[in-house]
Amino acid sequence: MGGLDKSKLSGPAAAEGEKLSREQAVSALRSYEQEGLCHTVWTFHTPFIGGICNCDRSDCLAMRATLTQRISVMFRAEYVGQVNPEACVGCRECMRVCQFGALTYSPSTKKVVIDQKWCYGCGICRSVCKKNAIRLEDRHQVPAVRDLWQSS
Repeated sequence: MGGLDKSKLSGPAAAEGEKLSREQAVSALRSYEQEGLCHTVWTFHTPFIGGICNCDRSDCLAMRATLTQRISVMFRAEYVGQVNPEACVGCRECMRVCQFGALTYSPSTKKVVIDQKWCYGCGICRSVCKKNAIRLEDRHQVPAVRDLWQSS
């Protein structure tokens, strides 16, 4: 099995891209999370990754089509967010970054709640929670959303 014959390549695939170390890539992704950018993995034929995107609803046609037009371009992750009400202080930072409208604030409890039927499991809310009050659970372990993968 030989290497890839690069003489047949043209376009962006032929150019040498920027190479990041693992630490640089993780650092860049964490920085994007703080900005509220959602990571999505795009595949050609699964499991072959075509790209990793970091965007928000205002800039992402796929996200807008899925969420506002109900055209299933994107699928939910294998996780779903859950707030620990004991740890949540109601700062609402998580609400600022949720691209899917899954988080609400309850004035009566002064806590944030995740509507798991709207949650896409990206974990961006978790990344900005300074109290570590949000965790990701395996979608298969949550009966209400175990079979919910596309927009409803």
